Amino acid sequence: MLLTKDQRITALFIFLFIASAVAGFIWGSHLTNPPERKPVAVYGSPVGLINPMISSDTILIRDQVYLCGDVEKLSEETVPGNMVGLDRKTLMERFPTSEGWVVSFTNPKFLTLTINSGEFCPVHRNYLHLGIDQGMVAVYEGPIEFHEKVLRIENIPVESLEPGLRKKLEQVMALGEQAPTTVGKLREEFEFTSEEFLNAALENLDENS
Repeated sequence: MLLTKDQRITALFIFLFIASAVAGFIWGSHLTNPPERKPVAVYGSPVGLINPMISSDTILIRDQVYLCGDVEKLSEETVPGNMVGLDRKTLMERFPTSEGWVVSFTNPKFLTLTINSGEFCPVHRNYLHLGIDQGMVAVYEGPIEFHEKVLRIENIPVESLEPGLRKKLEQVMALGEQAPTTVGKLREEFEFTSEEFLNAALENLDENS
């Protein structure tokens, strides 16, 4: 049976509608139920990064960290033969934190062994600062943040100082509680790079006591 022109147009629209509906259903199913993905491990998650082991190509970096936080690279070279085959656990047993070591080994290509020196770096080793010890003005070793080692105690009672100076020295001893701007000002006034500058500051303190 031959269709009229209007009937052919109507049939074409119906066909296009059905085709669009089917295509939309297929696309929607793909979005809501995407193809199952393989776990990352299938693509080869490197086991060596989880438990790395030293190879003959591993680069050994030896660092030294000072009390002031400065780090000095001591050496960078291929690991010696007697270390090949060691894993992270064995390294941490051989270089324990109790002896000041820090082992960094997450990439089998690089091993970093850092030793805490327990001293200031060559620059900060000459630093001195003023503080308080046993109620007296004291000279400390190192930058203003460190109060571990008293070099000497001056014959200047803190109570004899004018209130402004006394408050500043008290702030030095509680540096972690001070604002960064305050720390900067205290550093300029009470931290010294030589005995000469220190002695000049002590003379000034003596005059104000």
